[in-house]
This record gives sequence, structure tokens and C-alpha cells, in this order.
Amino acid sequence: MQARRTLSLIALAFLLTTPPAFAGTVDVEGEGTPALYVVKVHADWCGSCKALVPILDEVRETMSAEPVLFLTLDVTDADRTGQARLLAAALGIEQHLKTNNKTGLVLIINPSDKALLETLTKENTADEIIGKIEAHVAETADEDMDM
Repeated sequence: MQARRTLSLIALAFLLTTPPAFAGTVDVEGEGTPALYVVKVHADWCGSCKALVPILDEVRETMSAEPVLFLTLDVTDADRTGQARLLAAALGIEQHLKTNNKTGLVLIINPSDKALLETLTKENTADEIIGKIEAHVAETADEDMDM
């Protein structure tokens, strides 16, 4: 018992005297305002969702320099659905999650007015999705210039 108490005190002293360790730093450049949200409504058990994975991986890779926020609202189970609802609410797009409550959808949303611009599925190719995203990014840039 005495040895355990001594070890606990030594461990506590170590924790109190050791500075916190950080994993590293990263430069965060650019602006943090997305021109579009590209939102996948996903569930692990959904075949269409699985089919979308390689398509959206290609889209993300191609669009990595664009001001597009790629999100996944995971509705696989009750816990994940709760988190998806909270994320959608935080972004102001919860109505789109409620209205488009099917898995295997990709929603393109304008973050400034929360308008749903496109609803896509696994039937859309990566090139089609990229073209639609590029067109909407150009539209939002034109709208910003008009203001």
C-alpha cells in the first residue's frame, strides 16, 4: 500500500513538473470562408454511399485548391445522426438534412444564403460533379463582385 502511494505521488509530481508536449504546428494560410458546402449524407450500411467514396475522393483531390468545404453528415446510427444534426445546425443547413433525409446524396449548398444548389448521386461522375462545383464557385464569385 505504501509503495503504491509513493508511486502515485511520484507520478503526480512528474505530471505537475513536465511541460505539456505539443505534436507540432502547422501554417494555416488563406481565408476561411468557403464558397460552397459539398455535403455527403452518408451511412456505413448504404451501398450508394460506398459507391460515392471513389467518386468524391477524386473530386476532393481535384478541387483541393478551391474554397469548397467537403462535409459528411453520417447517419449510420443514432449517435452519429445526433452529431450530424448538430453539425448541420451549426452550419445553418439542418433543413436540408431534414428535407433530403436519404443516404447516398451529395448536396451542394451556398453557405451565404444556405440555398440548395444541386442534389447529386452516385449516378453523377466525378467530372460532372467537378463541373457543377466549378460553375457554382464561379457564380458565387460573380455574386461577391456584384456586391
